[in-house]
Amino acid sequence: MMNTALQAITNNMFPCMSGEQVTYNAARNVFLSQGYTSAAGNMYYKAIRLSNRLVVYYDLGQGYIHTFLNGIKLFAWDGQKAQLVAQKYWGGDNWRKFDEYFAKEQSILMLKGFLEGQLKLQGAHVSNQELACFARSMVEETQRKQLA
Repeated sequence: MMNTALQAITNNMFPCMSGEQVTYNAARNVFLSQGYTSAAGNMYYKAIRLSNRLVVYYDLGQGYIHTFLNGIKLFAWDGQKAQLVAQKYWGGDNWRKFDEYFAKEQSILMLKGFLEGQLKLQGAHVSNQELACFARSMVEETQRKQLA
């Protein structure tokens, strides 16, 4: 059962999911949308991990044999609304079998790229190692258990 406050936050953070049922899967430590089944029999749904600063949003598909990753979106959370900061898609002939490690590393690279761009706009410099470490810590923060 999901905490009511977390349900309200996830509904507010994802207006694109308005009206969709979102549940928390404690075993996987992830919020899941209800999803739909395609004419080909594949199930498509969204998996969401969040912290107080970042949201990692996976577009997933469940085929006959594999779960596949169609895309990743990263949202920065300012406490009131989520803003899309990075996205990457796979699909068609370029589909990716879902792998937790790959998805995490892609999320880190995407966030690092966004932060590099922001630093460049501000004329600031941070070492590549420090930036990578910060991006990793932010993504790993979304993977910590949100509910008991």
